[in-house]
Amino acid sequence: MYKITAFLSFFICTLIVNAQLIKVSAQGNILESESRNHQCVLDQQSKLVWEVKLSDKGLQDMNNTYTWFDGKSGVDNGDYSHYCHWGKNCNTQAFINTLNTVKLCKQSAWRLPSESELRTLLIYGDNDLLINPDFFPNAKRKSYWSTDEQDVDIAIDVPFFYGGSKGSDKSFDAHIRAVSDAY
Repeated sequence: MYKITAFLSFFICTLIVNAQLIKVSAQGNILESESRNHQCVLDQQSKLVWEVKLSDKGLQDMNNTYTWFDGKSGVDNGDYSHYCHWGKNCNTQAFINTLNTVKLCKQSAWRLPSESELRTLLIYGDNDLLINPDFFPNAKRKSYWSTDEQDVDIAIDVPFFYGGSKGSDKSFDAHIRAVSDAY
């Protein structure tokens, strides 16, 4: 009886966790949870839509990195980005503007997440990668930029390999996991 109860508890907990996340196509359509063709994830609990990284060497390429820039502070030319396949000006603002122009997943209000929003994706456990790979394939064990309006020179990035946050010089490069409020 114990094994069945433990299994049912595990199964129910798994359903509850995964029930909050829904895969979304580039055109904004809801997909089956088994789909591998999603480009966004809707978190039903937070009502946020998250961009998914791809392995296609395009705009959402999993390897692209960006310098932090908001139009007022940071580095806008992206010269310090070690890998940026999609175009010039490899900075956070240029990337977000492009996502909004193409209306990825029917969203036109993409932005950098706050540190607390980005931390909602962290899953602590036995894995080195601290994000759900079923919903967020191609995630890197690296840092992802968040917004920061408190310091002109430093921006907060959230590492997805140990979960702490740290401040980085805005000229350094990091990955982006863009977010939009669901509408």
